[in-house]
Formats: sequence, C-alpha cells, structure tokens
Amino acid sequence: MNIDWMAFLIVFASALLAAVFVVALYSLGIRFLATPAPRAPRADGSFEPDGPSRDDEDDDVDDLGRPRWATVAANVCFALSALAVLVGIFLIIPALHFW
Repeated sequence: MNIDWMAFLIVFASALLAAVFVVALYSLGIRFLATPAPRAPRADGSFEPDGPSRDDEDDDVDDLGRPRWATVAANVCFALSALAVLVGIFLIIPALHFW
C-alpha cells in the first residue's frame, strides 16, 4: 500500500483554500450588512455627532437604512459563498455527475 503524497497535498491545499474562501466571502457579506447608514446633515451643512458607543444588541439599522450598494454587495457575497458550497457538494457526491 503506497500513498500518493502529492495528491494528498493537492487535496489538502484545495480544501483549505476553499474553506478560507467560503468563510471570507460569508464574513464579508456580514460586514456589508453591518455598514451603517450615512449620517444626516444639519441645516448648516455639518453632521450630527456620533452618539455613544453601542453594544452588539443595539446595532440595528436606523430609519435611513443602509446604503443600497452595501445590501447588493452583501447579497452577492452570500450568493457566491453558497455557490462555492454547492460546487463542493457536487464534486464530492458522485451520483450528481451526470456525464
């Protein structure tokens, strides 16, 4: 019984990179969802001062909502991470290989 170490290293490296890729995409999507809304300017053009620091429980999005680009970017990150997981499942399960 002989082990093909090069094949083992290729599988190990690709699994590690795929895991890092999926986790990074998902966490980036969460970060985009946590993007705060732009501050509303006062009548004189200055901005309202930042309030006191908030706990994690109080990090709700305010009435202005988050920027549209942040929501789109978060959804793209979530979709790409789900696609990467589905491709991994497709590659692992031989019954899904139709050709």
